[in-house]
Amino acid sequence: MKFLTSSTTLANKLSTMAKVMSTKAVRPILSSFLFELDGEILRITASDGESIHNSTLAVANIEGTGKICVPADRLLDALKNLPEQPIGFTINETTFEVNIKYNNGKYNFVANSADEYTIPSSLNNIETQVQFEASTLNMAITQSLFAVANDDLRPIMNGIYFTTADGVFQCAASDGQKLIRNTYKLENPVENLNFVLPSKAAILIKNITNKTTAPVTITHNGREAIFIFENDIFRCRLLEGKYPNYNAVIPEDNPNKATIERKSLLSTINRVGLFSSAANGSIEMNFSGVSIDVSGKDIDYSTSAKETLFCSYSGTNLRIGFKYELLKQILENATSKEITFSMGDCSKAVIIKPVGEDDKIDNLSLLVPMMLDA
Repeated sequence: MKFLTSSTTLANKLSTMAKVMSTKAVRPILSSFLFELDGEILRITASDGESIHNSTLAVANIEGTGKICVPADRLLDALKNLPEQPIGFTINETTFEVNIKYNNGKYNFVANSADEYTIPSSLNNIETQVQFEASTLNMAITQSLFAVANDDLRPIMNGIYFTTADGVFQCAASDGQKLIRNTYKLENPVENLNFVLPSKAAILIKNITNKTTAPVTITHNGREAIFIFENDIFRCRLLEGKYPNYNAVIPEDNPNKATIERKSLLSTINRVGLFSSAANGSIEMNFSGVSIDVSGKDIDYSTSAKETLFCSYSGTNLRIGFKYELLKQILENATSKEITFSMGDCSKAVIIKPVGEDDKIDNLSLLVPMMLDA
């Protein structure tokens, strides 16, 4: 079979799809792309055994049809240094020889038979099929992914929990020390969406939604989900189990409230955090009046730092500690100019929310404080 395509278009598509592959493939054939030529469409498949990414590419100068498995590393290395130009593929399905011709040269290598590459059948017992805007799905993943756990003992926490109810789409992620809950109002409410998306699959879907504006259709049956894009289909296995009732741990009566300029606080903790204890990475925040004192120290190395920030604060004087890296992650992933801290005492979980965000979006972060020395 033969076809002609753009070197840059093919290289960009393959580099995106290659991210689904594992460096230690469970089967050697999964280290290859499956190419299927059908008319003027080249169908490409990449998989790690649990997730599958299918995509299509328009091609020209077609001769014949067929399918073959092309080694991913070899093809990507061959394409990445080529400037934009037409490249022609000639594939011998008997000997599996691949010949790639471009303006001033050619590549030759041997591919593999496609007989061992298995494509799963359609989903059975479908529970839900819904449609979202690609931008909404991308935002939901981006604003949640940093809080996902990496816990072998509680694998259900190693993903983002998606659910819909009462006209909103909500996603949550937690590693036990911080919780992120993002809620989005839907123009066209959908019901019965309830699953936990593994973090690797979430990253791959985020990459796809970065490059499309078309709506995304999601189908799932409790065990697997399929995400259908304009030119791509992504299928993955879901995490099984019951996600904890995260809403039950969000306090509703924190009386001490502070409004702070986000970037100023982030800059301050970045500087002060350098002097915090290497053992626990804690920083101390003292709220009183119209200011916050942010300090860090490491007794073992006799280092310390302290800065004062202005803020709008209502409540009793409060001394509270946070793990520097966790607070930094929350501030870095927020987008608002100002944020609010809602606090109880020094041992109670703190709610951090943006100020002045879109009224169709409700972002909430929960951070567990650290115990401070007396």
